[in-house]
Amino acid sequence: MAGGKETPRQKMIGMMYLVLTALLAMNISKDVLNAFIQINRGMVKNAANAEQRADATMLLLDSWSDATKAAPFQTEAHKFVDESDALIKYIIELKARVLSASINGNADGAGFEAFLENGHLIDIGDKEKVSKPDENQNTTAMLIGSEPANPIETPWSAVELRKKLSAFSERAAAVEVTDVKGKVHKLAENSPETMNLIKSTFVFEDLSVPGEDQKEKWETALFYHTPVAAVISHLSKLENDVILVKNAVLNYLTSQINSSDLKFSDVTVAVVPKQSYIMRGDSFVAEIYLAAYNKNSSTRVYMSSGEAGENAKPELFDYSGMTPITSGSDGKCKFKINQSALGSHSHKGVIVYQDADGADKAIPFIVPAYTVGEASCVISPMNMMVLYKGIDNPIEVSVPGVDAGGLSVSINNGSLSKSGSFYNAVPSSEGKATVSVTATLNGRQFSAGTKEFEVKRLPSPMPKLGGKFGPSVASLSKNDIMANAFVTCDYPPEFPVGKGLAVTLGSCDISINGGLSINCPGGRIPQSAISQINALKPGQVVVISGIDARVNGQMVGSSSSLAFKIK
Repeated sequence: MAGGKETPRQKMIGMMYLVLTALLAMNISKDVLNAFIQINRGMVKNAANAEQRADATMLLLDSWSDATKAAPFQTEAHKFVDESDALIKYIIELKARVLSASINGNADGAGFEAFLENGHLIDIGDKEKVSKPDENQNTTAMLIGSEPANPIETPWSAVELRKKLSAFSERAAAVEVTDVKGKVHKLAENSPETMNLIKSTFVFEDLSVPGEDQKEKWETALFYHTPVAAVISHLSKLENDVILVKNAVLNYLTSQINSSDLKFSDVTVAVVPKQSYIMRGDSFVAEIYLAAYNKNSSTRVYMSSGEAGENAKPELFDYSGMTPITSGSDGKCKFKINQSALGSHSHKGVIVYQDADGADKAIPFIVPAYTVGEASCVISPMNMMVLYKGIDNPIEVSVPGVDAGGLSVSINNGSLSKSGSFYNAVPSSEGKATVSVTATLNGRQFSAGTKEFEVKRLPSPMPKLGGKFGPSVASLSKNDIMANAFVTCDYPPEFPVGKGLAVTLGSCDISINGGLSINCPGGRIPQSAISQINALKPGQVVVISGIDARVNGQMVGSSSSLAFKIK
């Protein structure tokens, strides 16, 4: 793994390490690969949400009330967004080229266009297009080359990616604007928080090799013999990093427009949520402060007791007598609320500050909507969205990042057993059934999530005669009936639960043209009934009723009747 002169023993150890790495790569767990697919989907969704926030900030900048004052900041913002978007586009194309290289063996990812949809990468969980998510040879050849200690420096390589990210990091840190009064606003001097974010986001130091006293280059550690599903997840993470820094710089530029004012005559409020998606029971945290603030400003925030509904607008409310959230030494007020209710949430508030004359000024605001979801546990029925009493109901269960062996799955209604890569749930009674998942990760056991299902009685199968299902068949010929003088029961093809079930018919009754019912044990139409059917004229009616069906030996009640006319 390390460069430089090596002894024969070191070379042998290195070769054994490469062979072991290859073997591990070939036998990577399906659950781990699925976890990378789920993680990538989450990062793609986060990227879309973050891009919406960036668009909203640009709209705010472009529609600033004092256009003259905002113009220099708008110009710099547009330049930085163009550069950010160019890098994001590069990373998206790199992901597509990686897929093309992995699947088609193209050294430079030629033909990558087939893996893009509307300018974005296809879902790597698409098994038709990404049939081997554990492939790592072709991706290594494209991104790293054959020598891990000396990664290749070619177009679309990992080295080129690092250089572009490094240049972007330096560009972000160097942002500065000269305002209409001639004052220079340098991000590096005015926003240590944003600088720390940039520096901590883009770190390309050599990384330690697990279990060894040596380090690997950043490119090698991330992309050498790494399954393509993990490579795409790494690249999506880097795409999110670029968008994160883009948003941070845009927020900084917005905050600087009024920062030189001696009076807060044209202020706005900044509401910065720390996250837009939290798990049930977690705390939602947001920073709320004046966009043009100073550390000596005595700021107070009053939060409404209710939530802001959809399309709500900021409005002043009577906050007298309410307990405020006061600003800290940094001039910021921090709003924190423990949220256990699932779904989208937003909150209204009022921020109060003192103007240059010491008078209180109040500005209403709305905390941007955030989503509360379950823990990242997937509990999904494989056939229907409900469970059926007394039969096997296959269910897929997965927790990203946790091996299947680290999951404990149970049900509070009936029994549940492992069957290959899925679980079979057999509810014992109608009503509700809750599937609960407990996961063990790094020696710590935690509740990963639950899902409640409706449990229904298995519906009765439908009667069938002459190759046609009931309950109402327009017409049948005598030949159709005589070809197989049996009434059977089955589930139609559109009912997937019916596949593999043993359906039997105990007996039924047949009534011919309104005559007395004749019993048909086991569904066989007796000769006496056949004789009467042979004597029927076109248009006369045959009704089969009292159908007694069983499924897997379980009584499911009488099925519907079957009526038809002779043609």
